[in-house]
Amino acid sequence: MDKIFLRFVRLLNPVMAKMGVDTDQLMLILGLKLMMDNRRPKGVFGRSSNKQIKAGGMQWLTNIMTVIMGLLIGSVLWLSDAPYIAQTLYFVIFMFLMSLTMISDFTTVLIDVRDHYILLPRPVNDRTVAVSRILHISIYVLKLALLQALPALIFIGIKDGPLAVPLFFVQVLQVTFVSILMVNMVYLILMKLVSPQKFKDVISYFQIGFSIVIFATYYLLPKLINVSMLANISLLSHWWAYLLPPLWISALNELLIHPERSGAITAIMALAGLILPLVGLWLVAKVLAPGFNRRLAILATSEGNTDSVVNITQSGKINIIDKMSNVLIKDPVEKAGFRITLKLAARTRDFKMKVYPSLAYVPIYFLYFGLNGGGRGLSQKFMTLQTGQSYVALIYLCTFVLAAVLTNIAMSDKYKSSWVYYALPIGEPGKILSGMYKAIITFYFLPYCIVISIITVAVWGFSAVNDLILAFLISVIYGMLMALFLVKGLPFSKPVMTRQSGGRVIVSLVVMGIVAGVGYAHYLAIKWEMLIWILVVPAFLINVIMFHFYKKQTWESIEMSEM
Repeated sequence: MDKIFLRFVRLLNPVMAKMGVDTDQLMLILGLKLMMDNRRPKGVFGRSSNKQIKAGGMQWLTNIMTVIMGLLIGSVLWLSDAPYIAQTLYFVIFMFLMSLTMISDFTTVLIDVRDHYILLPRPVNDRTVAVSRILHISIYVLKLALLQALPALIFIGIKDGPLAVPLFFVQVLQVTFVSILMVNMVYLILMKLVSPQKFKDVISYFQIGFSIVIFATYYLLPKLINVSMLANISLLSHWWAYLLPPLWISALNELLIHPERSGAITAIMALAGLILPLVGLWLVAKVLAPGFNRRLAILATSEGNTDSVVNITQSGKINIIDKMSNVLIKDPVEKAGFRITLKLAARTRDFKMKVYPSLAYVPIYFLYFGLNGGGRGLSQKFMTLQTGQSYVALIYLCTFVLAAVLTNIAMSDKYKSSWVYYALPIGEPGKILSGMYKAIITFYFLPYCIVISIITVAVWGFSAVNDLILAFLISVIYGMLMALFLVKGLPFSKPVMTRQSGGRVIVSLVVMGIVAGVGYAHYLAIKWEMLIWILVVPAFLINVIMFHFYKKQTWESIEMSEM
């Protein structure tokens, strides 16, 4: 497959040469990047000693899941026989998925500076480096795109005939390349407009926000929009539809497969869809790429700039952390665990990327399940949701946030710096862990639960207060069980690729089952107000007892958990 893609890139050499790209250097760099991709272990079996599993097992699983996803979104093509509707909607979803893949997996490829140390001393210009990165991402994403489009190719052949299959293949190439160029153009524009350190922060929050939008669109849009109405809509009657690249790409099918219902507007849009990828590549190479190497070099050194504006603005947050630790904690070791947890969490982008989206996933999941029942109309569904006691599920769903924080709080790419924990004369590491847990509850879980509680009381009334308190205490017990049996690592002290053993997976499922059972019992007991208030007392006492034992963790128990 790589050789086929490289031959296809060679066909574009005359165009790229006119853009100022050194095509010989480009092919050499691109070939080496693809070779390194094939040698790099992938997936959860990356550390396995079994080479067959490492090379094939996880790759096949990924391919199968991609085809299944393609089967689901390919069903959109049967939505309507009206012009543009089905294909435009399909390509919109397709672009979203491709963009999400690039944002989640390939931002580091675009701004990766490891190969910069090899290329910088060589006479390689900015345009060649920038285009090589974009084409590297394009080839990898095209492999996924073709797998994802495989069911749709079959569907379009059944629906529009065999001649539509090669045409649809060209359309898939168009929408994939447009997605790649749009994401990369946004990144390159940001590199020109903002400082290197601010660029990294903006990209991180952009990734978080975009992943939340994709997640919400996937789960909530079918609940909020009547699909039967989409099937009958006339896209060309709305001016905003002409601004959608997926409409331009679907126009190619209308022009060649259904010429009897096509006109001059369809031909213009189809031509625009064909020209857009080339215009985007020209814009990247001619306008955005100059100075690319220099900005990458600045990005490589910006992490160590302690006098940056970002560090100065973060000093206020650090002062708040110090003041809070002085109020909440007396023990100096526990106070140190509290401070180091929050300060490292505030500075670690990977931690933010994994934890912050979970803050939005909870209400999205709640609305997804809550809007399944009730009346047929959206207003009826909301009324049914408001008159029930489903808010208990919303409270317990907050445990996903706690689980996300606890799972990632011990992970770091720079875990080797954790030698400082072992170098200091600390006899009871449990105090560091207790400080870490207090930091998680104080700065992450408690504020989140307060926001959810305010919304719950506003919608369901003050009768939900006792349920909120009890559910919060039970959720903290769940977090303590996770901390005791599953997360014993000191703050940011373990490598990210650490795999859970089978025993830990079983323990995790047991803990989740216990909490789910307790939550269901809470739902059944919700009509007895006084009983809920009484249960708050033992729940609080259980928290105190478990925290006492958690604080007594020894070095031996931590070392055993890492084996």
